[in-house]
Amino acid sequence: MINAAMTVMRAKGVGGMTIAEVAETAGVSKGLVVHLYGNKQALQLAVLTELRTDFAKRFQQAEGHTVGLERLRSFIRAHFGSLSKPDSNTQVFSALLSEAIFQDQEFAADVASMNDATIAFVRECLEAEQSRGTRFIESDLDSLATFIVASMRGIAQVFSINATAKTKTLDTQKVMHLCETMVDRMVVSA
Repeated sequence: MINAAMTVMRAKGVGGMTIAEVAETAGVSKGLVVHLYGNKQALQLAVLTELRTDFAKRFQQAEGHTVGLERLRSFIRAHFGSLSKPDSNTQVFSALLSEAIFQDQEFAADVASMNDATIAFVRECLEAEQSRGTRFIESDLDSLATFIVASMRGIAQVFSINATAKTKTLDTQKVMHLCETMVDRMVVSA
């Protein structure tokens, strides 16, 4: 049903998705979708959770056992590498993140906790690098991590809007390189 929900969201937008259309697309009854998810918001959160889980699996397979900034660079490469793939779910993911602004507090809180988990991951990468003696331009690693995640999410948002509008395409390789360079420039020379 997650795939059916993503299919409907791609066609009708996050706000345009209905439980009835998801059920029809999945070939099941509306009652089953309601039984499994309860409501539209819960289904949207399930989709968002599934997208994060899929990304985490792909990242872990590609990342190996790197630490610190190298692990952060791997994360950046995985994030931007998925943007240009034809089967990318970036647009659905970005739309669901944006939807949290207009939903109730519970939905927004669930999405905020997902953001917090991503920021915590980036902060852990920075902390691992700092424990090796690296100094950063800002001692508040939570702020640095938030800045990095917000930058990456903002780029994904621009990419998604441009893809939907079929306007200017972003050179994802160039943007990925710029993000890696930005992270490198956050290091203070000894």
